Amino acid sequence: MSRPDFNLTNLEQRASNPDGTEGEGLSHKTGGIGGAGMVLVQVLELAPPSSMLVDGEPLGAAIVVHDLGDHGGRYDELARALSEAGLIVSLPDLRGHGKSEGPRGHIPGTPEPVRDIHNVREHVAYRMPGAPSVVIGIGAGALFAVAYAKAHADEVSALVLAAPLLAPSFGEPKKAGLLGMFKKPGALSECALGWSAEQLYTDAAAAAAWSSDERRGDMVTKRGAESLVSAARDAATGYKALGKPTLVLAGSDDAIAPAASVEAFAAELGAEFRAFEGRRHDLFRDAGNDEVIAAVVDWVGAQILG
Repeated sequence: MSRPDFNLTNLEQRASNPDGTEGEGLSHKTGGIGGAGMVLVQVLELAPPSSMLVDGEPLGAAIVVHDLGDHGGRYDELARALSEAGLIVSLPDLRGHGKSEGPRGHIPGTPEPVRDIHNVREHVAYRMPGAPSVVIGIGAGALFAVAYAKAHADEVSALVLAAPLLAPSFGEPKKAGLLGMFKKPGALSECALGWSAEQLYTDAAAAAAWSSDERRGDMVTKRGAESLVSAARDAATGYKALGKPTLVLAGSDDAIAPAASVEAFAAELGAEFRAFEGRRHDLFRDAGNDEVIAAVVDWVGAQILG
């Protein structure tokens, strides 16, 4: 039996102001920044099999928000498992990532990814406005998922936060060429992520797939790094009062998002916490990811599918 195909949607979004808030431009200019023009955000969508539909509709919706330097297409296994449980799944590429437009690795401010998650949800909701929804955020995406829930609490039924990037730390801005030696780094100056395959994976095949993925990025802009530090600092503030069912995941051997820090963060959120022994930063793509995916699907099913 063939596996269902993902559908591709390009959502046209307004470009962002320097702080990440929505700009006013309405004409399309590829990669528009500074509030001018429109930007295309790519979203892969996977509908559940017909056997899981109720009156022709999915049981709910899930949005998977990828990590820094990553893209939505790498979470196909997680998406298929959620789809088989009855959810319609959206895998957006954040701006500046994957096949979405925008300067590579640039996040002008948390309002931008929050706005894009909201618009992805709106895109699904017009077909099924009353359906429950879950947002699954990974690494930096976990910070954006929390910010989204605080801004649009009525749209979120539950959250899963995997290896949240609580202490983002990157290389110094690169200086391009001889003239760059005399210029002050700007918002779009590039900083290396500094992550190695060994920090992410225990499995050699998974590490090789990550290293050879041409859609993956290895840098973040200076402004993007600053935005992530701010998002991490503010993540827990006010969240617990929302009362949203939340599951926080960590790998016991994750050097990027150490399990002890993630567990303390989960306590601040009033969330459930689960650590996976021997796992590193990329919980959904490493060897043994079937255990992690099954845990997420079971938890989501208990929380929003009943």
